[in-house]
Amino acid sequence: MNSRELGRKLTEEYLSAARNAREVGKFVAYTTAVSPVEILVAHDIIPIYPENHAVSLITKRLCSELSEAIERQGYTSHLCAYARCDLGFRETGKSPTGGIPDPDFLLACNAQCFTLVKWFEVLARRYRVPLFVFDTPQWIRDEAARRDILSYCVRQLRELISSLEELTGRPFDYDRLREVIRLSDEACRLYRKFLDMASHKPSPITIFDALIHMAIIVYLRGTPQAVLYYRTLVEEIEQKAKKGEAAVKGERFRLYWENLPIWFKFRDHFELLASYGAAILTSLYVHDWAHEFDLEKDPLVTLAENYVSGFSNVTLEERADMAYELFKRYDLNGMIMFINRSCKAVSFAVHELRDLLTQKTGIPALVFEADMGDPRFYSEAQVRTRIEAYLELLEELNR
Repeated sequence: MNSRELGRKLTEEYLSAARNAREVGKFVAYTTAVSPVEILVAHDIIPIYPENHAVSLITKRLCSELSEAIERQGYTSHLCAYARCDLGFRETGKSPTGGIPDPDFLLACNAQCFTLVKWFEVLARRYRVPLFVFDTPQWIRDEAARRDILSYCVRQLRELISSLEELTGRPFDYDRLREVIRLSDEACRLYRKFLDMASHKPSPITIFDALIHMAIIVYLRGTPQAVLYYRTLVEEIEQKAKKGEAAVKGERFRLYWENLPIWFKFRDHFELLASYGAAILTSLYVHDWAHEFDLEKDPLVTLAENYVSGFSNVTLEERADMAYELFKRYDLNGMIMFINRSCKAVSFAVHELRDLLTQKTGIPALVFEADMGDPRFYSEAQVRTRIEAYLELLEELNR
């Protein structure tokens, strides 16, 4: 099978296992895309990601309908589109995938954003199940503070494990956790190798490929299936790179993207950019799962280190440094900065981030505002006009 076929097969098997979990005595836990899921996998608990399901709702153009359904219940349209879609699904039952199974408990990590915890609190009340919050203070550049933060996070992971033992009635196996982390590390390194294929000129991939192939590293992290998938994918893309295949014909502009994607405009944005020879190659978002676990350390320490230090949980200056590394690695010559009304945490201080990156690179940026999921807050004419004007500016600067 090629990677697409394999990904489809693995996804179907994963969802089938989750839907039949209770028949074989397993538990289902809702968790956030950024969370120490290796602990759940090691304890034979099937993790389900409401965020991933929300993306499927958005790409099927159900966001407006589901948002309006939950807004009639008193929720504001200023909430995250993921949360509105998920809660709207629970009101209407509408889902292109047949929905996701109900949870036995929930695990939320606030390194990603603060809205997730409130959303998961709503779900915990709805299903009357326990919620564990993995609280991750901002990973500031101070060694003493980082030691304290790490110690605090490790204590929480120990508490999580104790809670899981109590909920499931089974002792936790730390040897099994070490093996899961080893698999997670291998898959994450392969995933990063895939992302780094964008360093080729021309690039055989764009960020749109990265976003499609990102799904497996989110919901099958810590499994041999994820390792198999990314080995297959890397081999495929290596062959394309050797042949000099370009994801965008006549590639001239190699762009950075700030924020999550606008999921319902995937193909439109790719085609518009490609018509100018422009390829968006990377973002901090797609790199957020390219973890590097230290297999020599206490497994809880390396888990805490990785999940507390994502791009949305560091200082603005460190975030700019992380982005600048991508500019150098992929030889980028343009950037599009998306202010996402659905994601306040990631959109915080985008203008300041733009200024920092322009100072470091000398490259001008396009900044625009829209919503990652809700077409009611997307102006087709305005966004298209601004993207076209920016690409024309890059053409002038590169003559």
